[in-house]
Amino acid sequence: MTVRAMLVAGWLLLLPGLGWAQALVIREVNVLAMHDGSVREGQTILVRDGRIEAVLSPADAGALTAPREVDGGGAWVIPGLAEMHAHVPPRSRGEQYARDVLALYLANGVTTVRGMLGEAWHLELRDRLASGAWHGPRLVTSGPSFNGDSVTSPAQAAERVRLQAAAGYDFLKLHPGLMRDEFEAIAMTARELGIPFAGHVSFDVGLAAALASGQATIDHLDGYAEALVPSDSPLAGTAPQWFGLNLGHVLDPARVPDLARATARAGVWNVPTQSLMETSCGETPLAELMARRGMEYLSPELAQRWRQAVADIRGRSTPEQRAGLLASRRMLLAALQESGAGLLLGSDAPQIMNVPGFSVHQELQYLVAAGLSPLAALQSGTLNVARFLGRVDAGEVSDGMVADFVLLRGNPLQDIRATASIVGVVRAGEWLDRAELDRWLAEVRQRGL
Repeated sequence: MTVRAMLVAGWLLLLPGLGWAQALVIREVNVLAMHDGSVREGQTILVRDGRIEAVLSPADAGALTAPREVDGGGAWVIPGLAEMHAHVPPRSRGEQYARDVLALYLANGVTTVRGMLGEAWHLELRDRLASGAWHGPRLVTSGPSFNGDSVTSPAQAAERVRLQAAAGYDFLKLHPGLMRDEFEAIAMTARELGIPFAGHVSFDVGLAAALASGQATIDHLDGYAEALVPSDSPLAGTAPQWFGLNLGHVLDPARVPDLARATARAGVWNVPTQSLMETSCGETPLAELMARRGMEYLSPELAQRWRQAVADIRGRSTPEQRAGLLASRRMLLAALQESGAGLLLGSDAPQIMNVPGFSVHQELQYLVAAGLSPLAALQSGTLNVARFLGRVDAGEVSDGMVADFVLLRGNPLQDIRATASIVGVVRAGEWLDRAELDRWLAEVRQRGL
């Protein structure tokens, strides 16, 4: 008997009095390691009290039984994914609508979301999700936005930081329109209080100042387009529209490596939301976009608004502008990865053409299309997120980690599209099988977002 097997025998004797009634065993799965892409085949996962008690080989798991057992049937297991640029509905939309959005995330294997436009109710919602009172992902909260309308002076900006930190938000959300002195007041006060700030890069601030400030994340690759405009271009110093779409035809790809290295040196993470840009600025016909998986959950009114939004964005730009912007963004994504600058998975759902949960899988595909390996793309939504959040108990499926993971029919290291082939989800130790997930999805589809 191996040492591991002897430990398992010990668990069998000790666990019945230690919450064993809620223990879960999932057999015959292939566990993918996020740190190096290795695979442990034919494993058994023992879950108890919301954590992974052990990942066991066939030799060590043979005698193990539990009140709840699942045959994994050779499924591939990855940690739960994160949507790091999510929009959690406000209370004014009603609790059922919020439940539906959260259900879509979780049904797609998203077990952590970072809300990018917050309100006081989200603090309560964070607790409901953490306790299991509501089904849904773990929630990382932001406060109400800091922007050109909500901030009126450096002193008022600093006071808003103090109020949001005292309220208990996880981070501060930045939107466009901030003046440089207002941004600096936010950054200085946030550093003093130890609360991170993240989001957009205001035009008056610029990318260099955002990097120097220690901004936790830059979202949408905001600010990079302006920095890619050559200094001798007639458009140098021009304010960006739609993340630099109006500048797309003059961007200089030779500037990309330096910007990527500067980002890595600053230790600033990026949440690209490439799906938002590929769908709004790409050449995929609207009818094809609307036929994508997930669009069936939209109400007719929301579907029409999204169609019109894409038509408007494409209508006010040229093909050269759109192609130039997308090419530069793809190059920048690959350069950021190569330089060691941190990337985090996020698609900006629910926003234009991004249905909660479904768009995370599209984002992964766009990252791979831009040059990331499937493993690097998966890391952006798993291991990188744990590191960014300072979690030593997340980002892998291994002993002692939180029991947030996903069972897939295929190996996403071979084909990243396999992340959408979900067999079941484990969230905080609770097993949600395909039938349960499909029931949730059917109810959401009936109501429509």
